[in-house]
Amino acid sequence: LLLIGGSLAINSGFTQSGLDVAMGTCFAQLVPHLPTFVLNLAIIACVTLSVQIFSGIGIAAALLPVISSASLEAVVNPLQLLLPATIASSFAFLLPTATPSNVVVLAKSQDLARSLRFRDFFLNGLPVTLVIIIVGAVLTDIMGALVFDSHSPFPKWACSAEAASCVFVQAPGVVQGQQVDAQACIVDLSSEDATMCRLWNGTMLNLTLVQRVF
Repeated sequence: LLLIGGSLAINSGFTQSGLDVAMGTCFAQLVPHLPTFVLNLAIIACVTLSVQIFSGIGIAAALLPVISSASLEAVVNPLQLLLPATIASSFAFLLPTATPSNVVVLAKSQDLARSLRFRDFFLNGLPVTLVIIIVGAVLTDIMGALVFDSHSPFPKWACSAEAASCVFVQAPGVVQGQQVDAQACIVDLSSEDATMCRLWNGTMLNLTLVQRVF
């Protein structure tokens, strides 16, 4: 209960303070410069290491909004970032604090002649964790593209979910190596009338001069 309740409190603090948007903006600056596999590997490694301390539930509740904000800021398919992060939140093999089931095992081991220690979890979980990070990065990169089309440009359904800050406009061009007739445009909410928006390649458009796709 403490792990679950604490994770929900952390999530609420992230969103209400605007920390998710701030961290997402910083993370989004790295996204265009990394290949998809390297990006998957970095996300899975960071999430996996964080899970060992804050638990999988806490990391999922706190980091997924940050990563979602980063995908919007970078104008990339949110599944490309959220899929590896979500899967990595279950890679709890290293420490007892990683998941409630590990805590239960640690507590029940007190009844044994030799109870388990943090060192036992760490030494046995380290090789598993290193292998699963690499395997997870490979599988999410390959299966994400095959099953969820995660390497495609920012989808219309994701833009509709962020109606206040994202519009789909008629703007033909090449996005992430694919030819498109329409694409997502992120609204610049810092402007007074919010009439300017930014495409994937950084081009700014005036919303009053382009046709929206509904």
